[in-house]
Amino acid sequence: MELSFPLIKPFILFFFILCNITFLRVSAKTSNDLISDVCKRTRTPRLCLHILKSNGRARKASSPLELWEVSMDLSKSSAKATKNMILFSSLRTRDKGLKDRYKSCAANYDSALYYINIANQYLKGGDYVSVGRYIAAAQNEPISCRQKFARAEPAGLKEGNGKLECLCNVVLVISDHLSGRHCSFPDA
Repeated sequence: MELSFPLIKPFILFFFILCNITFLRVSAKTSNDLISDVCKRTRTPRLCLHILKSNGRARKASSPLELWEVSMDLSKSSAKATKNMILFSSLRTRDKGLKDRYKSCAANYDSALYYINIANQYLKGGDYVSVGRYIAAAQNEPISCRQKFARAEPAGLKEGNGKLECLCNVVLVISDHLSGRHCSFPDA
């Protein structure tokens, strides 16, 4: 029995629509799985999930490299925002000791931004090992800033330090994956 072309047309259309719907569901799931798999390997998985799942670009990332680029952008913008908050806080205080600690933290964030920019250059060359080295250096800067305040770290600064440290850790995890040194993620 031979089917005529007019009868096959609706079947082909139905099949095409079904395939597209299935693909969209799998893509969304894969993106969430990628974020979850990366965040599990960081030092602060809950903060990582919060940051990445609340970012539209991160949620749309379909490969470790795309998530890496988003995380690099977030690291840079987070460092800039925290540095600006530090400078503003420094201007608002009259306490010389506190002002000096803020000034020192601002220098830490200048260094973090410098390292992030160098890491971006190595990314363009595909040198993920060097990317990891410079991001590790950037990650140490908010830690150093935190230590300057001991237990009296101001809330906004504590949040900024934690966010940059977390984002740098995300980049490190993905850099290790891309360089083939450590973990693997499900194919996205």
